Amino acid sequence: RSTSGLKAPHHRVRVTRGLRDDLRVWLSFLEHFNGVSFWQDSLSLEDALQVHSDAAGSLGFGVIFGNRWCAQRWPASWLESDIRRDLTFLEFFPIVVAVQLWCTEFRNKKVVFWCDNLAVVRIINRQASRSPRVMRLVWKFVLLCLEANVSFTARHVAGMDNSIADALSRFQEDRFRTLAPFANSIPEPFPGDLWSLGSE
Repeated sequence: RSTSGLKAPHHRVRVTRGLRDDLRVWLSFLEHFNGVSFWQDSLSLEDALQVHSDAAGSLGFGVIFGNRWCAQRWPASWLESDIRRDLTFLEFFPIVVAVQLWCTEFRNKKVVFWCDNLAVVRIINRQASRSPRVMRLVWKFVLLCLEANVSFTARHVAGMDNSIADALSRFQEDRFRTLAPFANSIPEPFPGDLWSLGSE
């Protein structure tokens, strides 16, 4: 993308901060990549693993994969900053949490991420955003998927059909248990280092 419009091999490309960060992601991956990749078990949507997530701007997030789930309230530092108004960032965040939590289960698989935010769906499928803050999530997400050989796609789900994740993000435990009686009794431990993705 950075070379589009160039008409000769000797023409120079301006290396922006975003391009440097893109290159850092690839460098980080290639430093640990042994050159071996495996065929994925299946690339059909019917066989793909399903992840549902949601975020409530003033409360927190919830994400569920099968019977496993995680929910956390936003840290005070986020609620006191403009992050709480960045709904795209907040809706994308639990998807990154899911990949970090369950990358072992996702390895060599196809995963469908269901989200009720159309902007997030487009960003995941394009792996690009104009927001530097959101791009921090994109880079983390892409690197995790590269390392685990995860094939992914994002799909939009109407809010009314995303009720389990919605209940988690609003910490409505009784509603969550009614909607998802199959869910584990204890949530997955949240990887606290991911809060740093909200730092400037």
